[in-house]
Amino acid sequence: MRINELTAAADCLEKERFGSQCRRLMQEYQRQERREEALHIFGGLFEQAFVQGKRAAWLGISSLYTSVQNGVFEYFLAVYGEEFYLDSEPVAGFWIPSAFQECMEEDIRSVMKELHSRFPRIRQYEEAEIYRVCAAYYDAALGRLCQDLADELSETECFSRMEKTERFGIFFGRYQGEGEILWRITAG
Repeated sequence: MRINELTAAADCLEKERFGSQCRRLMQEYQRQERREEALHIFGGLFEQAFVQGKRAAWLGISSLYTSVQNGVFEYFLAVYGEEFYLDSEPVAGFWIPSAFQECMEEDIRSVMKELHSRFPRIRQYEEAEIYRVCAAYYDAALGRLCQDLADELSETECFSRMEKTERFGIFFGRYQGEGEILWRITAG
């Protein structure tokens, strides 16, 4: 099927490009101002949870398939209570990580340009699949960044003020889908 050929070609092209983009993102987020910017986003969420008196069990960082389809690299952030996804009032916000959007847009343009030369008349649904393939690389990179930031995040004043369960954790994944636990409060 053509869609399988397209996504395989997109994956191959993105794999080639992503190494240099990943190094660029690593350099960006080694800069203290970028790290503080990210910590500030999460800190605002923790502050809001504190003000609302929420007893937090999880911080969820979720990729949104619809944002990828719209060409935006936006993540859904939510502080959940012990009910997790059944929490009727999570403290939530959105985050477009600095530099990620720019890098992904560059990759998409480059990948699409190459694919248009090899595959005539790429349709909109095919483009959406190509975006999804490229976004998977950035999801993995952002998951790693969040894992790296977790210890710094746990040392912030906003985090310490927020009421948490004794097993508070941070997870990263698809919105209401599969995810990975990045960090948990450890006993002792």
